[in-house]
Amino acid sequence: RQQYIETLERNSDRLKHLIEDLFEVSKVQSGNVALNLVEVDLVSLIRQVHLECEQALNEKNLEVRINSSDEKILLQLDSAKAFRIFENLLLNISKYAMNSTRVFIDVMNLENSVKVIFKNISEQELDFNPDEITERFVQGDASRNSQGSGLGLAIVKSFTELHHGHFH
Repeated sequence: RQQYIETLERNSDRLKHLIEDLFEVSKVQSGNVALNLVEVDLVSLIRQVHLECEQALNEKNLEVRINSSDEKILLQLDSAKAFRIFENLLLNISKYAMNSTRVFIDVMNLENSVKVIFKNISEQELDFNPDEITERFVQGDASRNSQGSGLGLAIVKSFTELHHGHFH
């Protein structure tokens, strides 16, 4: 009985998160979401997200290297949504990266923009259309159906575009 209860709890929690994620994506795509913009130091935010995701990253023995200048990069962002962008990316990496590899996060303050690049080595070779991977319920590998909902990158793309950014 206890095992069945644990399975039910795990599955209901997964469904709850799936519904919440789908609701978030739908709100953004319908234009029914407001941003609470504040000045945020982008590099500090990324470091904070890294610390929050550290346990998941350590479980796969992933070494994260954040490359940025020492200067602050201050941007007007909705800090909660920006946090979610980077959290989703790092959690995806923690799920699908090859064990015992390095993860690189490059933050570049360019003349008229800021560019953030996440790089890792995938555990499985991926064969997908990069334009489709950010659509709802699409995953890079059909065998991934047990770990994710296929909404993580759709949320990243939606929240990035909400901030007038571009996600590739």
